[in-house]
Amino acid sequence: MADTPGASGAAEGTEAVPTAAIYATYGVGFTGNGVAMMLKVIIPLWAIELNLSATQIGVAIGLSALLPFLLSIHGGVLMDRLGTRRVTMAYAVTTAVLCPLYPAFPSFFILVILQLITGLTSNMVWVGAQTLIVRFTRGKTALIARFSVAARCGTLGGPVAIGVIWDLAGPWGAFGFVGAAGALVLVALLAVPETKEEDPVGETPPRLADLVPKWSDYVAAFSMIAIPTVAFVVVMSALRISSAGIQTSFYVVYLNEIGLVGTTIGLLIATSEVGGLFGASMAGWWERFIRPHWVFILFATLSITFVSIPPLLGGIFVLLMLATFGRGYAQGLSQPVMFGILARAVDPRLQGMSIGLRTTSNRAATVLVPLVMGIVADAVGIEQSFYWTGGVLIASCAIVALFVRRIPDFRT
Repeated sequence: MADTPGASGAAEGTEAVPTAAIYATYGVGFTGNGVAMMLKVIIPLWAIELNLSATQIGVAIGLSALLPFLLSIHGGVLMDRLGTRRVTMAYAVTTAVLCPLYPAFPSFFILVILQLITGLTSNMVWVGAQTLIVRFTRGKTALIARFSVAARCGTLGGPVAIGVIWDLAGPWGAFGFVGAAGALVLVALLAVPETKEEDPVGETPPRLADLVPKWSDYVAAFSMIAIPTVAFVVVMSALRISSAGIQTSFYVVYLNEIGLVGTTIGLLIATSEVGGLFGASMAGWWERFIRPHWVFILFATLSITFVSIPPLLGGIFVLLMLATFGRGYAQGLSQPVMFGILARAVDPRLQGMSIGLRTTSNRAATVLVPLVMGIVADAVGIEQSFYWTGGVLIASCAIVALFVRRIPDFRT
């Protein structure tokens, strides 16, 4: 098998990395992220098509994160035990099969069931893609960065493509397209070569019992919250991802209410992803002037602020683009800062568990935010729900900042 150019090895190690595996994994990241983002655009539009109430929309969107919240830690452990590639393939097949079924069953109950399942499967495909790239690159930063670019291209192109298809072909065409894109994830995974590491860990063959979550794994993960820095990242990570919970739920609903079509909605969400690229590239520059934990708090707060102000912008498209770009910039900038804080606080042997813990807190936020915002929208109106939800989240960031000032670990 061919290897990547020696420049990467010279820069970060002498061990060769298989080219075929690297590019196949780029494909998994691109297609998997694209599928997840396309679902986030068309599920709110489909909920509007079904004439659901704001509370029902919040429930349907929020529940897509329920099983990832409960099973993210177990999913990572399962990949270690049974092999990342084969477990990710099972999730990819399930996503591809179920996505075209949405318009076939136009009811709130079926929407919730499909959201529960596809929310888990699409999330775990992304977890599998990250695990594969770390395995094949053996920590080579340049190659991991290219994977991130490929994955970001999926989140850039996906919303625009699915918005256009929604406008041209309606729900059947849009969900069918997502199912086809899910099949491309499987094609990319089939191109990922088998490796020794893909064999189940240890000498014991896979058992049915391995599929059952183990309480000890969860206890070990949650015990890490005793580390103040880990607790800080877990809480702030949930607040940070809350802006995404707003953007992929009632932000789409609001844009539809003011008369924007699927194409322009997709374009606005893609603009946020462009902002994320710029923000991520400037994280190191900001850390030269502000300590990392304050950078994290500042830009997480700005991300929430930008996604909470669309009703103030009067439906002016240019202002909406600037706001969503600002939200993406702040969100993208805070991500590498967050990873850096966590990496410095946790033993390298426990990094995977710490990421699973952070993912669990993220999914908790993405369950609760759409649900609560939907209830608020039914009570006081959709515009007011942006102000109330955003205000509470910003106040929560301020409370975290007050606690950080009192913790000695953040003064050294």
